[in-house]
Amino acid sequence: MNSRHHATLGWQLALWFTLLGGVCALAIGLYVANARQHVGTNYTALVADVVRAQQHPILLRHALMELNETSRDVPVEHFENLAWRISQHIQGVTHGLRRSQLDSADYLPALERLQAVNDRLPEFRQRVDDAAAADGHPAALRKLGHTMENDLAWGYSELNELIHRAAGKQRLTMERLTLAIAILVLLVLIIVGTLMLALLRLNRQHARLFHLSRMDALTGLCNRRHLLDVAETLHQGSLRGERPLSLAVMDLDHFKRINDDYGHPVGDRLLQLFSRALREETRQVDVVARLGGEEFCVLMPETDAQGAIDAAERFRKRIEGLSLAPLGIKAPLTVSLGVATGTGDSAAFDRLYSRADKALYEAKAGGRNGSEVG
Repeated sequence: MNSRHHATLGWQLALWFTLLGGVCALAIGLYVANARQHVGTNYTALVADVVRAQQHPILLRHALMELNETSRDVPVEHFENLAWRISQHIQGVTHGLRRSQLDSADYLPALERLQAVNDRLPEFRQRVDDAAAADGHPAALRKLGHTMENDLAWGYSELNELIHRAAGKQRLTMERLTLAIAILVLLVLIIVGTLMLALLRLNRQHARLFHLSRMDALTGLCNRRHLLDVAETLHQGSLRGERPLSLAVMDLDHFKRINDDYGHPVGDRLLQLFSRALREETRQVDVVARLGGEEFCVLMPETDAQGAIDAAERFRKRIEGLSLAPLGIKAPLTVSLGVATGTGDSAAFDRLYSRADKALYEAKAGGRNGSEVG
């Protein structure tokens, strides 16, 4: 539970959130593309049929105008081809309308008008044949043709407007639906992001509580609980590799007198000063802990007996040389230490502590400000 762990978790959550946002953006993009394509394909073919069919009234009008100008020459084949094309397109548009999502009540009047034209086509063909055979003025053909032209133009114009209006409505509906989905996805991302932030904060809070549960609040050193956990781990390592493990237990000499003479606030500041000096004299692999009151210890992995004795003497000299003038204390501060070293089974914390504690009492009995080996 350290800062590196928090940073790793933060990056992992940020990565997952980014991936989730990317997937959501991709999903929305695909949905919009497919929705637009779907909207377009709903009416594209039908609009194309209607637009092509709108040419028929124009072609019919031109053919009737040419018939007026050359009334003695009736283009029978041209009229027949035009009549066939008109019939085919009416059937195609009718089929498309019935397959579409349009309300039949909307397009039925225009479709009936077109069907009426389709029903007149046999009569139209007959009038074309009659006009060509009579070799005279085809007034009846022109009259019927103009009626059909008007019906075709009106019917296709109404359908064209209806289809474009329906396509516009559907496009607007799809845009609103897309916006609603985008907002929903955004809300989901906000909720997920909020949950991730809450998880990160909860993890940090848990790590902080975990840290506080294993650290001494006054000095910032490890507490007994953390010391025992680390000691067990180091003991197991010593069992596997026969590596030495040393423990130095120490008491501040006459600390109770300092508390009585100068007050507990000064005593607390003295403990903090002592703890800082002790940390500066130890290695990173060493575990410095406050066991309670003025009792401290240093757990030193892979340190033999001579190394532990040297370290204890170094600690003693550093503490003896501390300047207590800023605290208003005139007498020097000294410390008594007990040292023990073990390997394998003898490196168990309870055994090391028992030996080091006995050595500490021997150091106190010997006049204090010294160290003994247990």
